[in-house]
Amino acid sequence: MTTYCTSTDVTIFSQINYKQVDFASDAAYVTWIEDTLILKAQDVVDNYVGHNFYENHGTIRLDGSGKVVQHISPHGLTVFSNQSVIDATAIPKPSKLLPLPLMAVTGVTIDSTAQVLADFQIYESYVAYDGNRFNGGRQNVDIIGTWGYGTYPHDIQYVTAQLCANMLREMVRSEMMPDLIDPILEIGQGSVGGLSALFRSPRVLTKNEMDILDRYKLHSLEVG
Repeated sequence: MTTYCTSTDVTIFSQINYKQVDFASDAAYVTWIEDTLILKAQDVVDNYVGHNFYENHGTIRLDGSGKVVQHISPHGLTVFSNQSVIDATAIPKPSKLLPLPLMAVTGVTIDSTAQVLADFQIYESYVAYDGNRFNGGRQNVDIIGTWGYGTYPHDIQYVTAQLCANMLREMVRSEMMPDLIDPILEIGQGSVGGLSALFRSPRVLTKNEMDILDRYKLHSLEVG
């Protein structure tokens, strides 16, 4: 599994060893960081900015705009993606996060009719139809391609590792060992407001991390 940061990043940033958080061994500590803590920190990052940083492959299904430009927006969006860096054999399933930025488009279908790809210009957050318009309609536009990032931005690697490090320091400060914190980490994280109390804490998701993540929010992406 490819994650935004490594357990080594986390332990270097935090300077917390396994004994301080009541693990039996360093191996068990590293496994917990990789299999639980980093993944939850990634949820925080993804939901804060509104998209993930994997390289995704699949189909974006949208309500036709009736205009020359088809924006990738939350309205009427259904995403069928296969995040191949996680599991190349996974069955594509709808994603809650917006498929941005667009990296490449390999096909466009409007009202079940395949279009000539050369007629479209591709941008980070929209597709433009040269000399024509996307037919207005409900779920009638399919954009097939790749979106996300070929390489995780260094800022995102840093923020993910720092969130994990901040969480570890908060665990030590609050004397919350893994058996106490794991149920909290399992709380739904569909939005910033829905994050667990600990990840929402200013000691964990600090102003520094939020300032960096703000650069990657949807409003900061190209809108044409």
